[in-house]
Amino acid sequence: MTADKDYSVEWCDGGAVFRLLRGDRLNALTLSMLTGLAECLDCLERDKKRFLIVTGEGDRAFSAGADLTEAVGPDAVEAIGKAQIATKLFLRLSRTPVLSVAAINGFAFGGGLELAMACTFRIAAPHARMALPEIRLGVLPSYGGTQFLPALVGRSLALDLMLTGRVVVATDALTMGLVTRVAGAQTSLMEQAFEFVNSILQYSQVAIDGIRTCVEASGPVVTDAGLAIEADVVRRVAAGPDAREGVQAFLEKRPPVFSHK
Repeated sequence: MTADKDYSVEWCDGGAVFRLLRGDRLNALTLSMLTGLAECLDCLERDKKRFLIVTGEGDRAFSAGADLTEAVGPDAVEAIGKAQIATKLFLRLSRTPVLSVAAINGFAFGGGLELAMACTFRIAAPHARMALPEIRLGVLPSYGGTQFLPALVGRSLALDLMLTGRVVVATDALTMGLVTRVAGAQTSLMEQAFEFVNSILQYSQVAIDGIRTCVEASGPVVTDAGLAIEADVVRRVAAGPDAREGVQAFLEKRPPVFSHK
């Protein structure tokens, strides 16, 4: 494990856990954290690792967002620069081939929720609470939240959440599609995050990437362009060794052995 005062990186077989370490400040995001997450992604992509789990220290907060003291006065210009860095990083996180899971262990407000929304999946602890409350301060989400939230829950509901700043509980977040799953009480949130990741990564990486490419091209209605992309991806994946192995394993009634590359 590598760590500094703001975050830690635990390297695992096939991936990493990135943990925000400002529990006394509800894991409020710092520039150091953003830089560390970018460097973590650099390593994961370079070494062709397959997953990243992002979480916060303790059980109070995933991240309550940015420090308000950075948003006004002499630090306002620096805060704008930080927002640009965060937006670019979160867009990268949402597009990387590395599967990412936000293990939301408590409050996910403002920039913290924007970080979670940039991940491929979100698993929330039962006591987790989520909001984009910037409207209450006379500002708006600045780390990509105005784009990530409608993509997840739809335009009307996204406007509701952002224009009221209301707090959403985990079960409601699941119903509206803001989170992928709500963790059960039988095991820890992190154990369930790992179980979820492994339930996907047992399969062909080529097929996983293909599905993600097709879904990225989808929209609110089915289009000829989207179907054309699907057809192209299907042809390429079907011609590969993992597809042949999958069919052969099925015929031989044995588990498939995929390349995972």
